[in-house]
Amino acid sequence: MLLVCLSYSLPLSTSGNDLLWSTMIETMKQLFTYTNFFNLSTAYQQVNGSYTFKIIAMSLGITLFFLILYAYFFPKFKNKTIKKMIDYLEDTESLPVVGVVLFIHWFSVMIYKATSIYLFKTVGTPREPAVVVPLVIVSIYPLVFLINYMTPYIKDVYQSNYFIFAKSLGYSSSKLFFSYVIPNLFSFLERILAIIYLEMITVMLFIEIQFNTGGLLTGLRNTQRIPAESYPQLMVINFLYLLLLPYFIMSMLIKLIHVIITSKISQ
Repeated sequence: MLLVCLSYSLPLSTSGNDLLWSTMIETMKQLFTYTNFFNLSTAYQQVNGSYTFKIIAMSLGITLFFLILYAYFFPKFKNKTIKKMIDYLEDTESLPVVGVVLFIHWFSVMIYKATSIYLFKTVGTPREPAVVVPLVIVSIYPLVFLINYMTPYIKDVYQSNYFIFAKSLGYSSSKLFFSYVIPNLFSFLERILAIIYLEMITVMLFIEIQFNTGGLLTGLRNTQRIPAESYPQLMVINFLYLLLLPYFIMSMLIKLIHVIITSKISQ
């Protein structure tokens, strides 16, 4: 909040902190008023904010699902297969988002010309936004990052003395996966969730612009057009809070799942 107020007050005052403090105090007063909540609700609907929430929520779900699936089948992969897959994923991660989008556009057009089959919507509007392609793009980069980053950690968990000893006692792989691998996986995931979410937000900004879908990031970008007398910093703070909401919900959900699994193990 301090940084947002500073960014709006600093260009107007080169000496003294009076303008900064007055801006902060006035912003705090306006932040929790009914008028602000009403304006935020109106702006949320105008910029199609629900689209951003839907894509990010589905992307987080898909990313976590495939990460758990990868971790479950990890022992069945050979070291050579894992190394080849990691090399391939590193090459994929280095691809620019704009290149992936242009390739999907081109591929869709070529398929349509050759077969008259319309695979998926590649251009949308705020009322009828594209979903499939943006969802795939927003999910790919975090998933690739997670697999690259967590593969050594998953390997260490499976090669730990606890896992090997429990396996020698006759415990099944499935039981050990849910009772030991998943809790360790989630505890590590909590530490890097912020990085994953930041990567999703970065890709999402490009998606909203490229696919003309609107969304929270589009609304945040449009705050620069709000006149100074209408407290633009207030709307910036509102949009930032909304953007952070899925992160806080996901973080709490991961912690809750971790606590539930840990409590069941202790019983």
